Order: sequence, then structure tokens, then C-alpha cells
Amino acid sequence: MAFQFNIGRDELLKAISTQQNITSKKGTLAILSNVLLEVGHDQVIFTGTDLEIGLKQNVPAEVISEGSLTLPAKKLFELARESGSTTISFKEEENNWVEITAGPSVYKLAGMVSDEFPQFPEHDQDKLISIDSAVISDLVDKTIFSIAQDKENMYSLTAALFQKSREDEKLFLRMVSSDGHRLSIMSKEVDESVDNLQLPATTLIPRRGVQEIRKFCENRDAIYFGIEEKQAVLKSEDAILIVRLMEGEFPDFNAIISVINRDNVIDVNRLRFLESLKRINLFTEDLFHAIKMEIKDKTMILTSQNADYGSAKDEFSVEYEGDPLSLGFNCRYFIDTLQVIEGETVQAAISSDESPCLITSNDDVGFLSIIMPMKL
Repeated sequence: MAFQFNIGRDELLKAISTQQNITSKKGTLAILSNVLLEVGHDQVIFTGTDLEIGLKQNVPAEVISEGSLTLPAKKLFELARESGSTTISFKEEENNWVEITAGPSVYKLAGMVSDEFPQFPEHDQDKLISIDSAVISDLVDKTIFSIAQDKENMYSLTAALFQKSREDEKLFLRMVSSDGHRLSIMSKEVDESVDNLQLPATTLIPRRGVQEIRKFCENRDAIYFGIEEKQAVLKSEDAILIVRLMEGEFPDFNAIISVINRDNVIDVNRLRFLESLKRINLFTEDLFHAIKMEIKDKTMILTSQNADYGSAKDEFSVEYEGDPLSLGFNCRYFIDTLQVIEGETVQAAISSDESPCLITSNDDVGFLSIIMPMKL
């Protein structure tokens, strides 16, 4: 049966813009660049997938007749974005063509039959727990920047490790990421009800899945969340997101943490440190962003050099009682960490001239970042 419905432009744009993040991936199946429209009683269900991530959204609509079809997500997004009309009308015609009317504008858009669209994954409703979306958002924000890019040799590093743990009778959720050159960990204390969350021995969420999970949490106070054997499930009143988990093992990050001496600590003003790094980064070489960091007599001196442009130097006061230090680091790694860590003052623990740097803050309990040194 051919569908016909009217839908608010803003509601359509919001739904399709979210779907486009998933359907825009280049794939072998042409239909994966389409979004499935299932027109029901008083709503349209929009579904998009790239076979790794699937998103289903319920959007209220004035339905004249029901039916289903898939339409190109990108073209639908562009049409909704450019439309000046508050309401957009859809009417399915012969041979899978759809007439779309938005004010004075009329479009003809070619669709594909819904039978060819991949089946949306099933999930176990009983395994979902209610959780504050701000908890998930914070875990992601503090770790996503150090997930390895797809070209990384160690495939499992292109995902974030998700864990549940109990320490001193308190329950925590933890997210861990590393690209081989740095490590980020965020732990959040959670309500006892989260203890019902079932997790496999190793839960690896791919980078793109982590990105979509973060977007799903936006503008939602609480969500239903679950981890199954091969997928992560997030659900709200009007949407469901399913992310396929990655198989593999994650490196033993506790071994790295245990070798760092936390007695040799530099206390530094976070914003002053961040501003200095951004200035120094202007004169680093593009590939490695290498800087020299020297600490002596309660002063931190940052220097960088660029073969084409010149050099930069900046120095400022820190609280430090240890021996002088001189190390090389990737400037971008410090900038990424200092932009997400909370607190006016951060602590940087460095054992020696060849040691990694551990960054923490008394005002950001549960977060730590480890940055490996470079040879200059």
C-alpha cells in the first residue's frame, strides 16, 4: 500500500541528520545509503544502518495512509535542511517514486523497496538498565580522543574498553582508550541498580559506535542501556541505537599505571599550561607535534622548532620539589587531555627524563591520562 503523510520540518530534519551520520559510510550495498520509512498509525519510524551501527527513531506525523519504502538519506537531509516550510508532505507514487511537497516546492525522489533493507537487530529488553545519560557522556568525553585511528596496527585499540568494577564496596563504570602512545581512563561511581548490567569478559566498543553513543545521550536525561554478547543497546522513549561490539583483547593497562612513580609531582595551573601548549604548537612539525619540556627551579619551559618557520619558547611557574627534568612529548596529546580534564590545577607525575607522564586532577576524580615521551 502506498503511503501518504505530513511531517514537521524540524522533526524530520532532526531525525534525518542523525541518520545521515550512519548511512553516509561508503558501503557495498546501495540500499545502506537509504533510510527506511515505516509509516504507521500516527508516526513514521526512520531506520538507518551500516551493518555495524543501527538507529531506529519514532517521529510523530499526520498519517493519511500507511506503508513503507526506503529513500536516500543524504538527499532527504538536504531537502529538509533547505526547506522554508514548517510542514513537509510525502506521497508515494508508482514504481517507488515519492512526491515531496514543501510549501511551493515539489520534489520527485526515487526510492527502493523496503524488502531489501537489512533486518534491524533484535535485543533483550530484560537486559536493559536505566542509567543517567550524563554518566555515559562523561565516560565518552574523557576517553574518545585517544581511541586509535583505523590505520593503527593493533586492531583492538580502534575501540574503547568498557568495564564494570567494584572498589571499596562502591560500584563503578569505566571506559579505557589508548592509541599506543597515550592512555585515557575515566571511572564513574554509579547507583547500585547498575550492578544488574551484564558485561562479557571484554567489551570493546568501536570508535564510530562510541561517537554515536555520545550523540544518542545528548538532550536525554536518562536512557536504557545494555551490553549483550555481540552488541551494545541504548534505548529511549522514541529511539533505539544498536552498536556491534568488536572482538579481541585489550592491552593490560594496569601494568603501565603501576610503574609510574606518583611521588615526583608537578602542580600546574591547567589553563596557563593549555594556553602555553597551544602557542608552542604553532611552531611544531605537523606530523609529530614534538615539543621539549624542561622543569627546573619551579619553572616549566616549553620549546618547539619548525624547519620552515622558526621556533617558539614559553615559560611559567609551577609547584615542583624534584630534580630537574628534560623530556620530549607530542604537544597535541597534552592539549587533548587538558581540554577535557576538570579543575583549576592539575598534577603531572613524571619519574625521570625517559618516563611517561601521568596527569590527574583532584577536581576530576576517576580520570587519568598517561602520555608516553618522545625522543627529540
